[in-house]
Parts: sequence; structure tokens; C-alpha cells
Amino acid sequence: MKKYIRVLLLAALVCSLLAGCSIETKSSKDSQDESKYHLYYLNESETVLREEPYSPGEETADFMVKDLMQKLGSKDAPDGEISLLPEDVSINSYEVQKDLLVIDFSKEYSKMSKIREVMTRDGVVQTFLQIPDIHKVQFTVGGQPLTNSRNQEVGEMTSDTFAQYTGKDKESYRYDTFTLYFTDKNGKNLVKETRNVYYRRSLPKERIVLEQLAKGPMEEGHYATIPDSSLVLSVITSDRICYINMNSTFRDETPEVGGNISIYSVVNSIIDSCDVDRVQISIEGSTEGNFQDSLPLYKFYEKNEDLIAQDEKPKES
Repeated sequence: MKKYIRVLLLAALVCSLLAGCSIETKSSKDSQDESKYHLYYLNESETVLREEPYSPGEETADFMVKDLMQKLGSKDAPDGEISLLPEDVSINSYEVQKDLLVIDFSKEYSKMSKIREVMTRDGVVQTFLQIPDIHKVQFTVGGQPLTNSRNQEVGEMTSDTFAQYTGKDKESYRYDTFTLYFTDKNGKNLVKETRNVYYRRSLPKERIVLEQLAKGPMEEGHYATIPDSSLVLSVITSDRICYINMNSTFRDETPEVGGNISIYSVVNSIIDSCDVDRVQISIEGSTEGNFQDSLPLYKFYEKNEDLIAQDEKPKES
């Protein structure tokens, strides 16, 4: 009987130890998933920011600035991801001025495509804003201030500078009203449609607009302007310019509508629904060539009021 009791006690002890190991493993995984700090990378197609857990040796500004600069400059990246900085771009120097970090990059920085540059800038800024006491980041290129597409100095950047969402929000969903533009029966005018959408808070509003356009109109007499199989590869807004990267279907399978209708249904919808003044569209990451023969992809498009159906324009007082 005593031998039987000892066996039971031993079995209970083993189970307890195994349970403890299981709990410890889960706790370790959870801590990795909910890491306080992250390193940022791009996916292989350069369309999405990815994050990996980062554990600094010391949680001080001095240590983390040096450590993160070294990691950024090394251009090492996990499998399936690429470094924020292209191979030919290097960090010339950096300086901490109170709560501002100024980073000077080599002149090759200016050779990046605009959408790649904006995503790189976003990832670098997010990387260094994690550091205690660093609240702003500023870029220079070859000692000169970084400028945007309007040739204006970008200046100091904070966590509110970009509309690219990678973090985990406490509230999972939000509810917004969007203004979308489709076309009329003749395919020559834009017609307005207001739509209420309940969506994940982690998704930028610009992406929601594009996805809703691809779903097509819901009102009678309105017709589609872009293919329903259009996919948004990436979308990011900076300097009040929205950079959209679409799959090739967006260009190759456009509905038979007027030459400007498809482009301006996107442009007008984005500008009316988001904090944006201009829109640039690329196809599979490229801004080379034209859309529908006559509309260059490299162009920054502004809202076109002339294409909106007359009965939908606000009356002048």
C-alpha cells in the first residue's frame, strides 16, 4: 500500500513539473508577442512594415540609440524580410539634441522610390521613438534637410506624422462614414455615395476606401469604376499625400468607363474621406508607364470637381 502511495505521489510531482514547464513556455511566448520594444523591417515586396521583438541590454537612451543605430546600419534582416535601408544607403552620423534625434544619411537615400522612402522613413521613426526621452526624429541627407515631393523640408517627425498602422490598438474596431465616388450609366461622370463602415481600427482609412470601391456601388444607377478583384498591396500617407500601391488587376481589368473616371473615383474618394490633398498610384510597386494610356502613374493627382455629376455638386450661394 505504501509503495502504491509513493507511486501516486511521484506521478503527481511529475505532472506538477510538466504543468509548470508548460506555463513557463506560454508565458515566455506571450512576453515575446507583447514585447515592449520592436525592430522594424519591410516584407520582400517592400509594401508592408513588419516588426520583430527587441530586448535591449539596457533601457537607457544612450545605450538604445547606439544599439539601434548599429542594427539599422548592419542591414541584417530575418528570413522573408528586408532591411529598412537599401544596401547603398548608409548612416553618416547622428546627434541627440534633448528629445530630438537627428540622423544624417548618405546621398544615396534620395535615390529611393518615393513610396519606399516613405515606408523606410516611417519604420526608422517608429524604431527610434521607442527610446526613452526621444520624442522627435529629424532626417538630413548629405548634411541637408530632407525634403518632400513639394520640395518642402520634412522637419521633425513624431508618432503622429504617418498614417501607416502596425501597432495593436486597445479598441479593435471603429465606425466611420466614407464618401465614395462611382460612375453613372454612361461612365462619363462621377456620382457620390455615402457609406457607413465598421472596420478594424488597425487599418488605415485609405485602405478601407479602396476596399469599398472594389466592392462596387450599393445605390441604383451607380456603376463600378475599378475591378472587384483589385487588391491594395500597400497604402501610406505622409505630408498629406497618399501613396497607393495596387496589384496589376487595377490597371489591366478596368471597367469600360471614361478615361479619367477610374483614377478620379479613387482620388476623389480618398481626398474626401481622409486627411489627404494629393494621391499617387503605383502598380506592383512601379510608377513607370501610364494608366489607360494617357494618365501617368508618377503624377500626384488632386481632386477633380469637373467630373462630378452636376446635380451632385453643391449649389453656389
